[in-house]
Amino acid sequence: MIEEIEHTETVYSVSDITGILKQLIESTPELNGVWVKGEISNLTYHSSGHIYFSLKDEGAVIQAVFFKHANKHLDFKLEEGMSVVVFGGVTVFEKRGSYQFIVYKIRKEGLGELLQKIEKLKEKLHKEGLFAPERKKPLPALPKRIGVVTSPTGAAIRDIIKVAMRRFPNIEIILAPAKVQGEGAVESIVTGIQELNNPQWGVDVIIAGRGGGSFEDLMAFNEEAVVRAFAGSRVPIISAVGHQIDHPLSDLAADVAAPTPSAAAEIAVPVKAELIAAIDNYTMRMMRRLTMMVQSFANRIMLIVRRRVFQNPMSLVENYELALADAENRIQALTHKCITDTKERLSRVRDLELIIKNRLQNYWHIFMMNVSKLEHLSPVSVLKRGYSITLKDSQIVSSIKKIHQGDTVRVIVYDGSMQCDIQLVNEEVSFGKKG
Repeated sequence: MIEEIEHTETVYSVSDITGILKQLIESTPELNGVWVKGEISNLTYHSSGHIYFSLKDEGAVIQAVFFKHANKHLDFKLEEGMSVVVFGGVTVFEKRGSYQFIVYKIRKEGLGELLQKIEKLKEKLHKEGLFAPERKKPLPALPKRIGVVTSPTGAAIRDIIKVAMRRFPNIEIILAPAKVQGEGAVESIVTGIQELNNPQWGVDVIIAGRGGGSFEDLMAFNEEAVVRAFAGSRVPIISAVGHQIDHPLSDLAADVAAPTPSAAAEIAVPVKAELIAAIDNYTMRMMRRLTMMVQSFANRIMLIVRRRVFQNPMSLVENYELALADAENRIQALTHKCITDTKERLSRVRDLELIIKNRLQNYWHIFMMNVSKLEHLSPVSVLKRGYSITLKDSQIVSSIKKIHQGDTVRVIVYDGSMQCDIQLVNEEVSFGKKG
């Protein structure tokens, strides 16, 4: 084993090893973003504002540091031997080769169950969609009346009134008095939100919250009934719980979350002077634009008036008269040309008609001559002149040699036919001789 170690080629420095450990520890999920329970010892408040202490139990101890930017909102004093629950992660301090726990939040022991309860409720309501961004309603740009749900004797209502009146002196504020901690706080807050949602009050936006306090003091704003009242508000609602470290569930359910009641008033109420300045600025810009438009129209009108037609209106009439006369002349010329062309076409049509008629007469004369010739050549015409056709057995007899004494033949003449018996066959031909 020793020989294998001696033959290892890679040699790490101390910084390399601590760097690797730091990377491994800080990238391990189980060591970051976790809650750890223990007892405070070796507590030191440094002049820099950081708080250093050890967190221990029966079996182990770990060094912890609570930096100034994280502990400035701590609402109770840490003491030696105090049992606490801290939230944070493990990191490595390379120069000393040691690890320590960086604290982001700290609670007194006994709050762990409350935290688990809040986380379970948060997960449940998240699944129901109560925290969905699309459920958020926009705040009115210029509210006339603001409803406030908070303690009537606390600093929150005084801060809201002070800021609202400074920003917009004419704003109306309606207070729905409510208990914000302790027994009956949940019912009181829910009732106040529901009451201000009544249309008879004419409230444009609601601010519900309190002026800070310990984790336990804020528990009413983590209760399910209160969170559902925020989510179900018809009127846009701002959650104004003055606590920088812990954001109650009401912040997630509200349309807007403000870190303090004063900040909520800043968000809800516009500055009247700024609105007036914006309106004045808009009015001035509109006046400049209208002035430019009027000037532009005036310039265009002046250009139109300066045209020759407005200097001598009759010139426009004269121009139109000239154009009309020219159009009449062109129409007359075109009409005359159309009539002349039509007459010429009609004349050519008549000449063509005469030519066609003469040609038809010639064709008719030729046709009749041909008909006459055909009639003279026709067998019917020959028969009319006294000739006949002799048939034997439906065959034309063209020679005396085809006839014998005793044969029966058919003789066709112009106006009929006859059947004859041959008594004598004579090969001598005699036309017009007797005997």
